[in-house]
Amino acid sequence: MWRRTPDWLIYGIIVALIYLNAQRVADQQDSPQPPPPEELGPMLPSDSPRDPTVLVELDEPESGLGTAFAIDKKGKWLTARHVVDSCDQVGLDLGQFRAIRVSADVDAEQDTATLTSNWSREPLPTDLFSQRQIGEYGYFFGFPQGKPGEAVGSLLGRHKLIVRGRYNTEEPILAWTEIGRTLNLKGSLGGISGGPVLDKDGEVIGIIAAESPRRGRIYTVAPRSLQDIIPDQNSQGRPIAVESYGVEADKYRRSRQIARVMCLVK
Repeated sequence: MWRRTPDWLIYGIIVALIYLNAQRVADQQDSPQPPPPEELGPMLPSDSPRDPTVLVELDEPESGLGTAFAIDKKGKWLTARHVVDSCDQVGLDLGQFRAIRVSADVDAEQDTATLTSNWSREPLPTDLFSQRQIGEYGYFFGFPQGKPGEAVGSLLGRHKLIVRGRYNTEEPILAWTEIGRTLNLKGSLGGISGGPVLDKDGEVIGIIAAESPRRGRIYTVAPRSLQDIIPDQNSQGRPIAVESYGVEADKYRRSRQIARVMCLVK
C-alpha cells in the first residue's frame, strides 16, 4: 500500500517536470509531413511460428511518461504495461498543470494495462475484428518525448514480441514501417507508448508497444489481444486522411480522450 502523500505535492512536481521537459509547447504541433500514396497488398496472414521476433529488454523501473486513451465512460483508460509496471504512483495529466492519481492493473500476459480513475472521457471507437491488409496505413497518436505528436506507418506484417528483464512475456504483435511523423520530431518516439493506433476510419486497432528507430519500425499490440479488454463501442470514428492526421490527433488530445500518463518511481 502506498504511503499517503499529499496529491497536490506529488503531482505538482510531476506536472512541473512534464512541462519543463516539453518546453511549454502548445497542443498544436508542426503539421506532420504527408506520407506517400497508400499501396495495399494481400490480407494479413494468420499467426505463424515463423513470424519474426522482436526482443525488448526492460531495465529497472524509473519515473517517466507515456500515453493512454479512454475506453469507456466510467473512467477506464488503456495504456501499455511497460509504461506503468512497477510504478509507485501513476497519474493522468489533465492539462493546465493539473493531474489526477489513477490505479493501474497490468496484464501478466501482454503489454497492456488498464487504468481506473474518477475522471471520464468519451471512449475512442474501435475496430478489433476486421481483417487487416498489408500496406494499409495506421496512425499513431500520443506524446512522443513527452510532447504532443503523431506518426503514420504502413502495415508490414505479424511479428512476435519477446520481453525480458523486469518481467517476461511473449505475444503476437503487428509491425509497421514508419513513413511520416510530426515535422521537426527527431529521434525516438519514446513517450508515445500506450497510445492508440487508428485506421483510416478513425477506429482503434491496437496499442503502441515498441519501436526500432534504426529500422524505422513501430510495433503494436495485436487487435485480438484487446477484444476482451475494450468494451464494444457503438460509435463510429472520424475518418483520417493522410493530409490531415495531425489535425485529428490534436482534436483527441484537446478533448483529453488521449492523455499523458505519468509514472512515479520513488
